[in-house]
Amino acid sequence: MKKSMILYFLFFGLVHLSFSQNSFDTQVYGTGPTIILIPGLASSGDVWKETVGELSKTHECHVLTLPGFASEPPTDLSKGFLPEMKEEIRNYIAQMEAPVLLIGHSLGGFLSLQLANEYPEIVSKAVIVDSYPYYAAAMNPNATAESMETMALQTKSMIENASEEAYEQQQTASMRMLSSSASKMPELIKWSLESDRTTVAQAMYELMTTDYRPNLSSLKTPILVLGAWHSGKDYGLTAESVRANFEQQYQLAENVKIEMAPTAHHFIMWDNPEWFLEKIRAYIP
Repeated sequence: MKKSMILYFLFFGLVHLSFSQNSFDTQVYGTGPTIILIPGLASSGDVWKETVGELSKTHECHVLTLPGFASEPPTDLSKGFLPEMKEEIRNYIAQMEAPVLLIGHSLGGFLSLQLANEYPEIVSKAVIVDSYPYYAAAMNPNATAESMETMALQTKSMIENASEEAYEQQQTASMRMLSSSASKMPELIKWSLESDRTTVAQAMYELMTTDYRPNLSSLKTPILVLGAWHSGKDYGLTAESVRANFEQQYQLAENVKIEMAPTAHHFIMWDNPEWFLEKIRAYIP
């Protein structure tokens, strides 16, 4: 465990300093009701920079960067990545004075969904940004955790064992599919290449083999799902077809609202920032 410094900033400077034992890094901005923001696979908490610039005017925003992602040191993976992150974030939230709002992107959205479902006493609402209860079924509706095991192991091995040159080429090509914001590409690629490969490989393996859909029958916490489709428009995807996929995956949940971003790729907060903030502002207390 590393000692993570929590810095509370207002626009005029430093107002508070404290410490907490977590494997993830936390930066805290603003004052008001608490929002926890969790980035996705291999992303820094800086992915929320523009979002927090607005939300911190009225809320206290806790921005996480998970261990092993971007330039953060990795943590022990002997008990898995997602289960440990869920437990650590749960313990972190449990220290708050009131239930919090979660905003999670991609892998962070998957964690937010789990936390909202399993710990409704400490999570008031959750915003899930382009994330599914089962990642693999977004690509193959017939996928199951069992049928994806071999592919997941192959993906894990490829991430861990690719040469530096091959890995950089693969990551650079992949990142360019995830956002239409050209100015953000160098930063996104940098985070990916700075991330610990073992952590990324384990996290990807777990996402590919963890089907959370059956658990949603117990979900009572209100959920807003913001979906993206535009990166697949040249491959036959439409807003309607992707929405149908989201609706199918979240069908067991009792209190879920699904909105499709107009022209965003995976990083909705970058590609359709005004729409993104409008939806969140209308949803948060």
